[in-house]
Amino acid sequence: MTELAAYLELGEGEARRQWLQVRERIERKRQEPFLPIEVLLCYALFFVLNPHSFGGSNINSLPDGVKLLAHTLRRTPGSLTSKMLNLDGSRKNSARLEPELFSRLAQEPDRFAALYQTVLRAARDVALGPERVPDVLGVLQVGAVELLGQDELGSGEIDQVLHEHRGELVQLEQSFHLGESRTTRLVEQRVRLGQHRFATRVLENYAHRCGFCGFAPSGLRGHRLLVASHIKPWAVSTDKERMDVANGITACPTHDAAFDTGLLTINGGLRIHRAQPLRASMAADAGTEWYFGERILGSQLVRLDPKSWGEVLRRGGRETSRIRQ
Repeated sequence: MTELAAYLELGEGEARRQWLQVRERIERKRQEPFLPIEVLLCYALFFVLNPHSFGGSNINSLPDGVKLLAHTLRRTPGSLTSKMLNLDGSRKNSARLEPELFSRLAQEPDRFAALYQTVLRAARDVALGPERVPDVLGVLQVGAVELLGQDELGSGEIDQVLHEHRGELVQLEQSFHLGESRTTRLVEQRVRLGQHRFATRVLENYAHRCGFCGFAPSGLRGHRLLVASHIKPWAVSTDKERMDVANGITACPTHDAAFDTGLLTINGGLRIHRAQPLRASMAADAGTEWYFGERILGSQLVRLDPKSWGEVLRRGGRETSRIRQ
């Protein structure tokens, strides 16, 4: 079995054996090499946190689930974020195997989902429950790993990313010799994971309800009945704005499309305005009036975070929509 196959072809029997090995660890000053089950869990952590945001003075602000997992693995929380930095190629002195694995898992999301379930089921088989090994992706409930917010990242946006990071692409290839395709996949996956984390935070900020009409499809998460995306378009945002939850809104597909095309705009007082073509359609069509009239659409944006929108609206002027200029 090749080194990469030890991760990509991990079976439940071997995963159970590795968890038993973890359970038998005693804390030492010198940590033991990461087992495949640990590395796969570190990859899963990219869905919930950016390892570049934690280190040194703020390492204790990591999510509780990460600290819990680190305790179970007999490791420090910082060692998990360090392994993540090795995986995504951020540390040029890491082994080639780690960024190659990152690229392969990005290329084969269904394989990763299956491997992640294998790791969790094996943990449960050896009596390591969710209080010891949390399911940070909720996969055991829904059976899939989904990247949120990817509709904003079309081929044009991905090409833009690759152009913006062309120098980094060259450096990564020089460091790890993955080949152009795998190196490109690695950088693209970094962006897609960042977009997923952004969309997740925006959905949480709006309590999984439409910011325009308050639609909250309880028990139906994962069915794309709500869209979390940027106010200022992703393509014209800075890297900071692309990750700023204040530059995000959650909306049902109908009101998201209307906001995206400028039929709906928001002013500095968070009041919702209907463009003239929309008002004309409402006057002529009962269906349009139903979805965009006062019975469904509120007079103001439904928001939770009082800091959201203010800065974005100030940047955008009196009225803001996601329509491209």
